[in-house]
Amino acid sequence: MNLQKLIDANKIAKQIQEPDIQSFVLKNQKKYEADFVKLVADQFVSLQKSKHKLPSWFKNPNIIFPQPLSVEQSSSEITAKYKSSFFDKNSIGMDMTGGMGIDTSFFAKNSKSVIYIEKNPHLAEISKYNFSQLGLENIEVKNENSVDFLRNFNEKIDWIFIDPARRDSSKNKIFKIEDCEPNLLIIKDLLVKKADKILIKYSPLLDIKLAILQLGFVSEVHIVSVENEVKELLFFYQKKFNTVKIHCVNFLQNKPTQTFIFDYETESKIDVTYSKPKTYIYEPNASIMKAGAFKSVAKEYNLDKIAPNSHLYTSDNLIENFVGRTFFCKAVSKFDKKAIKSYLPDNQANISTRNFPMKPEEIKKKLDLRDGGNIYLFATENFEKQKIVLICEKVI
Repeated sequence: MNLQKLIDANKIAKQIQEPDIQSFVLKNQKKYEADFVKLVADQFVSLQKSKHKLPSWFKNPNIIFPQPLSVEQSSSEITAKYKSSFFDKNSIGMDMTGGMGIDTSFFAKNSKSVIYIEKNPHLAEISKYNFSQLGLENIEVKNENSVDFLRNFNEKIDWIFIDPARRDSSKNKIFKIEDCEPNLLIIKDLLVKKADKILIKYSPLLDIKLAILQLGFVSEVHIVSVENEVKELLFFYQKKFNTVKIHCVNFLQNKPTQTFIFDYETESKIDVTYSKPKTYIYEPNASIMKAGAFKSVAKEYNLDKIAPNSHLYTSDNLIENFVGRTFFCKAVSKFDKKAIKSYLPDNQANISTRNFPMKPEEIKKKLDLRDGGNIYLFATENFEKQKIVLICEKVI
């Protein structure tokens, strides 16, 4: 890779006025060599992907980007900053899967020094350049196999971060621990031997309870969502712990971050109460749903469940600061087109299903509705196993 060519391509990409890169390519096929046009196109696409995901990198005129797939697979700034909070200011750490360096750059701001390891020479070179543009002089870049490097590393290390690759040789997505590279089930003893703290990032698709069992050394699990979409599962290890704590975190724009902490042992012992839908309906955020804190959230907020498997909650009095969405229940209806549409003068609604035999798209088609509006329909089942539709408005 010619680093200077990439820098030049990035400068041109930042000046492109066309709404899409195809217009630029068509206009400049004869002006530039084909490989350079490809570099410009990649920089343009990576810039678009980074605009909201990596705002400070997007705004920095000197930052260059790897191929768009690397940007797509990278952490966002908000999750990278969250991960950096696991480590102390005076600590020395190692990022074993450096990638394009987003996580490393935030670790470096909150640590004494960081060793960045990346086996892809192009990514390592780009990251080294970007670290210098960011003024991060406490990062040591290593273009090596990280497992081999760790085996031969004999200095004191406080923490290790690792984000195993979740694509196979054919670029297909994978998520099981044993399928990812490196396979932590093989090297977990090495990790524990080398560092006092270990932070592991995995796919949101991973089974959390199985992962805790397989890894064996987990002290905390953090399910991190951004705008109610689960982005990362983080498995944290530190030497002294009793119960594995599950942290549900949901970052929201212009609103306080939603956090909820519980443990599976306590969750299994909680008794919940069931009732018919009351004045208010509550839908837990995506992190809580992924974690399975279904009884704990009911106990914490003194809520009744509508049914064992609906995972919708209800109360007569409004619960402030619930960790999810809150709705005012206008009516409860059978799944009847005429009855439901009497509440929808604009033939418009936002549809969700919970333990219901039809998907939202099927319901929308059957009821002849458009998406959107102020009304929210929850097609679900009550504790008497009756199919019902909750007709709601969001509580602001």
